[in-house]
Amino acid sequence: MIEQQIGTCGSEAEHCPGDLLTPSVTLQANSVSNGVRTVVATRKFRGVSSKHYSFKPSSISTVNFISAVGSSPQFGYHKSHDASTITFTTPGQPSCVCDIGRAGKLCETNGTACGGFVKSCLTHAQGGDLAAQHNPTCNALQYAGGLRCCTHKRILLDSDQPIRPELLQYHMKFRFWFQEYVPSGSAKTPQGTTKPTTASHYDLPRIYFTTEANAGEYDIPPAFSTPEYPQIPGYNGYPVGKLTPGTTCTGNCPGGDDCECIHTITYNHTVSNMRLIYAGGHCHAPSCVGIWLYRNDPGHEMELLCHQQPVYGKGDIENDKYDEADYVTLPPCLWGGDGGLQPSLLLPPNTELVSIKRNKNTHVGHYGEMASWQMRGVYF
Repeated sequence: MIEQQIGTCGSEAEHCPGDLLTPSVTLQANSVSNGVRTVVATRKFRGVSSKHYSFKPSSISTVNFISAVGSSPQFGYHKSHDASTITFTTPGQPSCVCDIGRAGKLCETNGTACGGFVKSCLTHAQGGDLAAQHNPTCNALQYAGGLRCCTHKRILLDSDQPIRPELLQYHMKFRFWFQEYVPSGSAKTPQGTTKPTTASHYDLPRIYFTTEANAGEYDIPPAFSTPEYPQIPGYNGYPVGKLTPGTTCTGNCPGGDDCECIHTITYNHTVSNMRLIYAGGHCHAPSCVGIWLYRNDPGHEMELLCHQQPVYGKGDIENDKYDEADYVTLPPCLWGGDGGLQPSLLLPPNTELVSIKRNKNTHVGHYGEMASWQMRGVYF
């Protein structure tokens, strides 16, 4: 029995083996009956290190977890997997069992390899929007498209499209600029004495959270169903001419030439003792309007920390070599002591951050949308 903290390879969709942890689980029993193995293990609520999860049943009664079956005795990518929740109860005391509603299945076209899920989408009271918007990403019954449709990691086609034998071959070139790392130590002064020197670089731990919270992705429905297109995937039977959840519009809608509609989600997230150096919002083109990150201190107006907005290239490469015509860039937010940068600000314990993500959805929707914040910072 081993314990492992799963790592992330640069994005929320790529998992790495991570770190092998000090064992903290005690095996109490391991038995097999009628082809079913039952394992009983115990562990203290409080993790033995910062990398071990600490259970807090008095304040967090439900915990998300994943289960998986491996392909070999070696630790590696799973053969099959699923996600669910664990809810803590008090022995001898009545507990409320929640109705998660109807749950459907996603299957292959021949009715095999079926799988279902219900995500822990958050309510307004929990700091999110997706549950209140009845977003189709939250369960298999409504699911209209996204990462869950690509579990085979190969090809996604309609049932009447043939899988062609040709392979697309391409080459990618990367260029990296770097500075050699110089550790801390000591140096001689002109007077012949020595003084301590700091390291040339600081480690910038990854700081990550998603505006879609526990869902990992979300759907942006079109602003309206219309007589020509009455069906909105994931919102079956939605009334024609009624705004879809999360949508606001300006102009003469839905049929006017000046009609413009925006879909919005928000999320409240708490951080402690964090000093941002880099912040990059995950915003899909071409529908992305922007993503905003605010600091929300009680009793004060929200303070804008970062706003990312897609910039369309105009082709002025003589003055800016990155200004390529018809390409979109999403410049990140940076802080530091270099010229042109705002100084970094240490966020104290229990600082509430508010993320707001907006996308255009006047006529069409988008599936598998994301709104994550991939950031780097220090804790001093």
